[in-house]
Amino acid sequence: MNYEDLISSANLALTGNQFEVSLEKAKEAIKKDGTKVDGYLCAGKAALSLGMAADATSFFKSAAEADKNNGGIFFLLGYAQAMDGNSSKALQSLTKALELNCDDSLKEQIYRMISMINAESGDYDNAIANLERAEDYTGPDYELLQQKASYYSQKRNYHQTFFVLNQMKLLRPKEYLTYSLAFNIFMELNGYDEAKAELERAARFANLDITYYKDLAAYTMFHNPEDDTVEILNKKWMEAIAILDKGLANGRPNGEDVFDAYMNAAQLYLSLEMPECAIRILDAAVDVVSSYNNGFSIISSDADTEDSTSDYGILSPEDEELLMQERWENGEFEELSDGIANALMETVAEDPEELAQEIHQYLTPIDDIPSDISCEEAYRINEGFSMEQMQTDLRNSLYVNAYEMLKDYDRMLQKAKELQSSSIVINQYNGIYYELKAGKYTNKENWEKKYRERIRFWTKRMLEDPTDFVSASYRIRSCIDIGDFEEAEQLAACLPTDIKESLREEISKERVREEV
Repeated sequence: MNYEDLISSANLALTGNQFEVSLEKAKEAIKKDGTKVDGYLCAGKAALSLGMAADATSFFKSAAEADKNNGGIFFLLGYAQAMDGNSSKALQSLTKALELNCDDSLKEQIYRMISMINAESGDYDNAIANLERAEDYTGPDYELLQQKASYYSQKRNYHQTFFVLNQMKLLRPKEYLTYSLAFNIFMELNGYDEAKAELERAARFANLDITYYKDLAAYTMFHNPEDDTVEILNKKWMEAIAILDKGLANGRPNGEDVFDAYMNAAQLYLSLEMPECAIRILDAAVDVVSSYNNGFSIISSDADTEDSTSDYGILSPEDEELLMQERWENGEFEELSDGIANALMETVAEDPEELAQEIHQYLTPIDDIPSDISCEEAYRINEGFSMEQMQTDLRNSLYVNAYEMLKDYDRMLQKAKELQSSSIVINQYNGIYYELKAGKYTNKENWEKKYRERIRFWTKRMLEDPTDFVSASYRIRSCIDIGDFEEAEQLAACLPTDIKESLREEISKERVREEV
């Protein structure tokens, strides 16, 4: 094949998402004629699509050398360099693209990318400034505004954050994402009344998806923590489970959403000391799509859940009626009222029946039209879902906690060993630690010796990396398990405050338990 035929085949394969084929054809074209740009460009685009940013950078460099005055090529080079993690080189290439007056459509993307480079270094002022430059080329843009709101939030300039979020609401008033962003900021600031008000606004104006129910569950669990007692906490957790169940039924979730809801519910049941309910959900999570499509409910018959969602944002029929009355009084229906009045004025009929017939001509009969709900098929998840390593580990960790509560130490050990096979080191440590605990519970021979061996291992890791707080926490927990509370206290005192406090609480509880 000659150069032109190879380039044609490479571009066709690229268009058809056959990136490996495209790359090979482009390489063949480059071998035929290394002075032309097309081969390098096609090879670079294919390499980028395959996640080969370093190779793409090399191809685009060659293209830029062959055509030094093409701003579009320098844009592609800058993009590849940014994907390869070389921000300084990317900035140089993007600047060159602007100097060469590349297309306006590329300028918008360039300013966005420069903004991201600013944000990576914590320079949020210039990140915002570059987003505003991008706006000059794109106009009002929802995703761009979302990025800007994020930067203002990082600056803790909440006045501007909410100003931008309100712009997003004006662009897409039915999009729940904006309400969710505002809600989560209020929750972070402990502004629980404002967070509740945001959920109520969303319930009135937005299309509610599974994220709304997750936020509603979060509010239910965490609002007014100063009032929490054991009884109130248990009630909150039960309410949260009911909300998540309602979200699964009404929020049109995907497989990832279902898995997250299942894990959250399982964790709540463990907090409620209901391990059997948690295990039932964890078993269903082996195939979340099948479980969901077959009607699995996270509400167990053993759990007395309360559906309190009407308290936190979903309007009751009575509230709906009050809202409609308020909207009428605010004049929102004046246009409709004026239309009916005009229809009455235009008619010449004086007889009431003739008058009614005349008005009826203006109205569309709706009684015989089926509602959307009656036409809508039951929602099902059609795409597949498979757990990633972190998700598999989370499920196994919850299994371990549930079996520990049930004192089923054989199954606890089985799941601990599955955790040890994880590719994630912290989860390997978790599995090793729970194997030690299972040995202690069953009074396995030399169980205390195994603890001390592992303490030495974690000590060595801490000496190699003093910031390895994971190893430190497992070393402390191991000391607690063998009753060496003094050592555990000394180690905990050296940790950051947020880690230290929870471990000290564990030490105190175990010390009291042993004394009893």
